[in-house]
Amino acid sequence: MKLNLSMRECAAILAAATMGFQLTAQDLEKIVPQASAPQEKAESSAKGQDKTPVEAIQKGVNFLTDMQKPDGSWCNHPGITGLACIALHSSGKTQHPAIVAEAVQKGRKYILSMAKKDGSIWLGPEGGARDYPVYTTSICLSSLAIMGNPADEEIMRGARKYLQSCQLTKENPNNPTPEDSDVFGGFSYGNSGPVHADLSNTQWALEALHLTEYLDREPKSRNPEDAKKADLAWSNALKFVSRLQNLPESNDQTWVVKDPKDPQRGGFVYVSPDKMRRGPGGKDNTEKSLRTYGSMTYAGLKSMIYAKLSKDDPRVKAAVEWAEKNYTLDENPGIGEEGLYYYLQTFAKANAVMGKDMIMTPDGASHDWRQDLVKKLVSLQKPDGSWSNQVGKWMESVPELVTSYSLIALECATKTAAPY
Repeated sequence: MKLNLSMRECAAILAAATMGFQLTAQDLEKIVPQASAPQEKAESSAKGQDKTPVEAIQKGVNFLTDMQKPDGSWCNHPGITGLACIALHSSGKTQHPAIVAEAVQKGRKYILSMAKKDGSIWLGPEGGARDYPVYTTSICLSSLAIMGNPADEEIMRGARKYLQSCQLTKENPNNPTPEDSDVFGGFSYGNSGPVHADLSNTQWALEALHLTEYLDREPKSRNPEDAKKADLAWSNALKFVSRLQNLPESNDQTWVVKDPKDPQRGGFVYVSPDKMRRGPGGKDNTEKSLRTYGSMTYAGLKSMIYAKLSKDDPRVKAAVEWAEKNYTLDENPGIGEEGLYYYLQTFAKANAVMGKDMIMTPDGASHDWRQDLVKKLVSLQKPDGSWSNQVGKWMESVPELVTSYSLIALECATKTAAPY
């Protein structure tokens, strides 16, 4: 059979050869799928079948590998690079494995090159408004942990200690924070950003600390005090997270709803409303700051599970109840299309961590969240394999970022990714 090889297929064979892969006939069939099943492919096309999740993941993987910069980054940014590496590393049995492996390794090296002496991993002060140290270090540390190269352990230890030092507590070297503060135990953007702690920065930091917890436990721990410090960090984080939940039984903040029938009950806000009541020029932001919404509720739920709260804990049960009442994949509940893809990947991670396959909504319907999420993301994928949000808030107009979010969500849904 005469094969018309695409540039991608030629590159895959070349990459495999240069990286020392021994290609079998089966490997070639994966790289050049038309060699193995042209009739099957034609029949599928003729029937007009929708994309399968495997096909959607493959197209997304192709898009990301095509968009990688020569220096190994995506968008010249370590945070986006970290997310892209997670998405590619967790993509399962895709075509062109040598291209994917090479892209991941190039991305990994770029991330490592961004490590600073204090342990942070980011662009540095020269990055200006484009980067924040806590946010980016958290994502990069998670990426290194998921890629799991033993050679990166020292960099990971440094990043982990950096994040622990950034938690807003009495011991914080730059911003000592009393325990009665509503930001105690949380994480802010870091020295180059606002000091206030918020649930988005905190959930990324806690995810990174969760994925690298083993470094402070036996047999990896180098100091018996490390485990105690790790436990204290989780205890402090739980205080902060609980103070952002609309639940009067565990949150004594004045803004918390008191009516048990209030639709906000159990959900989470992004930041303490007292920190956002006044915006630029003294503008009153009370209504906006009190808003409970989907991505933050799933961020809070996931963080509570990381902090080892039982699923029977009233705070967990209240968050789950809010999520059930607001179950949707058509929008980020509470704020519409803003941050939709951030919401979808947080939704996927939280439900995967909870170990739930079905979600029961108040109308009695049972929803297979994995199936619903796959269907939604497949329908939103663009012809070039990317995803992006027409509402560009929080950088969701950037396809490299949003494609990474979408692949991570798909991989959680299809169980190709390790549980977060």
